[in-house]
Amino acid sequence: HSRPTVYHGLVGGNVTFYCPVAQESPLQFLYFQKVVNGEPIFCNGYHFSKPLKNQLPNTEMDQNHKRMHISRLNLSDSGQYQCFYKYIDAPVSEGPVEIQMYLNVTAFFSKPEITVKCKEESGIPSECNVTCRSHNGLPGKQMKWNVPGNNNREMWKIVLNDESPPREELVSISSTANFNCSVDEVKVSCSVDRFTSETVSVCSSKVPPDPPYEFSIPVIAATVICSFLAIGLIFFWWRMNRTTGTDK
Repeated sequence: HSRPTVYHGLVGGNVTFYCPVAQESPLQFLYFQKVVNGEPIFCNGYHFSKPLKNQLPNTEMDQNHKRMHISRLNLSDSGQYQCFYKYIDAPVSEGPVEIQMYLNVTAFFSKPEITVKCKEESGIPSECNVTCRSHNGLPGKQMKWNVPGNNNREMWKIVLNDESPPREELVSISSTANFNCSVDEVKVSCSVDRFTSETVSVCSSKVPPDPPYEFSIPVIAATVICSFLAIGLIFFWWRMNRTTGTDK
């Protein structure tokens, strides 16, 4: 036997198997099967004189009866497959042609979600916990932290790595790192598989500016009244002094 043709797919995606039959020769039959624990399991196929039953629900043959489409892939779809076919004009004594195939289904984690929670003293962070979460990936992987000056382990450390129980063969992972804010502000992101999170600022020492003072109508009214009273008192004092000076 020749080496099997290798196909690749992603969880939730589709893949198409192809059996290299001659275009000009009519088929007597062609069918695909999967080998599980050494036993063949019929997937789908074609026979020129009768319909074939018990096709797997996520499989479909094309109109030319030479390709099989598998949709909604799961990790369990990985494994060894075979295609058998025979032409109508082939001798009765001749067995079917056998083609070996192998399907490798994998999954990639989603883009990590990153969150920051800090303890503050007088509005300035003293330490921060940064958490990254990602979903629907293969077990056994961990989050990678992207921190400039990565060798400065006095500034930060990983305090938790977690993997949730598998759900339909896939897992969610999270990782939390603690940052000591006695050092300068730092930009942080995290990665898993092909994706990197947004970059966040950790241990920002900038004190937020005071909010602008908002003048309310009562305050404005009181200010105007006080101003008029002050002007009135000054005018009254000036008239009194002037009258007194005239009398003298």
